[in-house]
Amino acid sequence: MTSPQRAFGPLEHSFSGWEAAALAIGRPAVELAAAGPAATPVTMSNHSHVENWFELLTRPLWGLAAAKDAVPEAVWASLAESLARSLDPADDWYVGDMVHPSQRCVEAAAVGWGLALAPEKLWDPLAPKAKDNVSTWLSAAYRTDVADTNWHYFPVFAGHGLDRIGVARDKSIATAHLERMGEFQIGGSVFEDGEGGRVDYYNPFAFHTYALLHYRLCGDDRYVEAASGFAKKFRSWFASDGAAVPYGRSLGYRFAQGSLWGALAAANVEAVPWAEAAGFARRHLDWWWDKPILDPEGRLTVGYAYPNDALVEQYLTAGSPWWATKLFAGLLAGEQHPFWTTEAAEPAPVVEPHKAARAVHIRDTGGNVTRLNGQAWRPKMRGGQETYAKFAYSSLAGFSHSVAGPGLECAVPDGALMLSEDGRHWRGREDSEDGAIDDKGVLTVAWQPWEDVTVTTSLEAAVDGWHARVHVIETERELYTGEGGWCVPLDGHVADSGEGKASVLSQGIRSRIVDAGDGREASLIEPMPGTHLYWPSTVLPVLRGVLVPGKHVLKSLIYIGTELLALESG
Repeated sequence: MTSPQRAFGPLEHSFSGWEAAALAIGRPAVELAAAGPAATPVTMSNHSHVENWFELLTRPLWGLAAAKDAVPEAVWASLAESLARSLDPADDWYVGDMVHPSQRCVEAAAVGWGLALAPEKLWDPLAPKAKDNVSTWLSAAYRTDVADTNWHYFPVFAGHGLDRIGVARDKSIATAHLERMGEFQIGGSVFEDGEGGRVDYYNPFAFHTYALLHYRLCGDDRYVEAASGFAKKFRSWFASDGAAVPYGRSLGYRFAQGSLWGALAAANVEAVPWAEAAGFARRHLDWWWDKPILDPEGRLTVGYAYPNDALVEQYLTAGSPWWATKLFAGLLAGEQHPFWTTEAAEPAPVVEPHKAARAVHIRDTGGNVTRLNGQAWRPKMRGGQETYAKFAYSSLAGFSHSVAGPGLECAVPDGALMLSEDGRHWRGREDSEDGAIDDKGVLTVAWQPWEDVTVTTSLEAAVDGWHARVHVIETERELYTGEGGWCVPLDGHVADSGEGKASVLSQGIRSRIVDAGDGREASLIEPMPGTHLYWPSTVLPVLRGVLVPGKHVLKSLIYIGTELLALESG
């Protein structure tokens, strides 16, 4: 594997530098897609293979269309030819008719976006029959039913494409989709994405990004104020090194996490000072630019900080990661926009409660972000417990997924408390009441892993890298407990444990856990390889204990930071 840094060279934070980056990331997908569906890698997915290929073909358009003047004509010609074949019912590459529900509708938004911004590249070169095929298929996508989520934006963008190529449409359809979006608002500049009201990166990289790009295309500002309000809170999700705190589903879209910053520039909406928006966007792409996320041909892989399809949901495919190219929408602002000309501002420590998101984000004095989390799991998604229901998430230390098998090494309780009846098979928080945040930023959540076991957990963090957890447990059965701090890389680690404390240092990152009560044993475990988002092999400090029936209070202090910050914090 390789990184964008090694494959394409250093990232230049200028308008032309980002144009080059958009092309560097997008072109390998276009070249592979031009070989047809049969050449597309087979990846785990609940879609058909041709739909997976269609993702590979169309998703790079989110970035390439924004950088269209820097994209060579040969790349546009390849895209236009492949698109024409994909939408020709008589061609072997035909992606298929529009049915409900259909992944094809998702990619229709990218087609509409590409046609809206670059019709001279994708539409004008087509033969009359190919134009008929494209307009017929896109019109069907515009009229199709969608999943009752952020998907309502996809026909809207298909409509923008139809407008640009002069195809008539019933505009009341788009209006209905947009009005339905308004019904998803739950306060705090937050939209509910499907059942359960979970708030994750689908708010910034879907709802708010699409609202801003929709405004850019047609001037409809109905959700711009919500996007602006969310951006003010969203600043606290990013560390000073550019990392976004990983949380929720679809993390495999990688630097799509930062697309809201580019979308604000594209729409010319100064929700936060341009120096801040530019800083978050630039540092975020920097963070990803040196991660081993590419295959040897320079194509994005499935995974997070390294290729690993065990860490993504069942709907991700070999083409899915190119949704990351939405970050490049900022190129639409133009070369003279302050987003490109201003000096980036540096973020300061902050404690940011966001009650609508049931979370508190803390950027510590080392610049790292901890998310205290009050949301519950997402049972329909593979890995939904780990991505949604841990108590804490870290930009510096990421988090782990569990795997089937006995022991804490398989359960991997980083950021979590796990309970067990036999000490081999573990259960963490799944369903729970919504977390409540008090005026001091303390988050409390109640959960019930068994009918006769109730747990109330309180979480509080400070800007020195520490956070505290208090669990009040009432149980009618004997239970084993296992609670984790943060993972660090296994390679080169130096560990120390005993007397209710465990600490480990690796590659400049220090992780500690301290039993603030009494009676729990501290130790280090080596989680199953391939379970962590950042590093293939890790080591984790944990606390273990046994509870008899009755009421118990478990208290722990957990630290993550650089070694320098660890020395300063004591």
